[in-house]
Amino acid sequence: MTISAKQILQDRRRASERLKHEAPDLFAGFREMVERYYAPGALDTREKELAAIACSVALASSSSLAVHVANAMAADATRQQVIEAAAVGVEFGGGPSYTLVRDHLLTFLDEIEAER
Repeated sequence: MTISAKQILQDRRRASERLKHEAPDLFAGFREMVERYYAPGALDTREKELAAIACSVALASSSSLAVHVANAMAADATRQQVIEAAAVGVEFGGGPSYTLVRDHLLTFLDEIEAER
């Protein structure tokens, strides 16, 4: 089954809007944490998003992978940087992580690059 990064990102926006209205404290609290942690510091946003790609792969989360690939590309990560970050995640996650990368990473990259 092919998973579309575009569809994941659209679904995420829709679900976030719903949560924002139905559980505003939960939404705002998590959003504040994310904004703080991804703000530039000793690591810039691109570097943090590349780390998040490795984590997404290690956890074998296709939705997280789509989000963080899009964010990394928006923060000027290169295709090769994304692939290398994903490889680090495979090292930690083994077979399920490799399967996620094999089945989805390049398609996600193609979709996101086509939208730019």
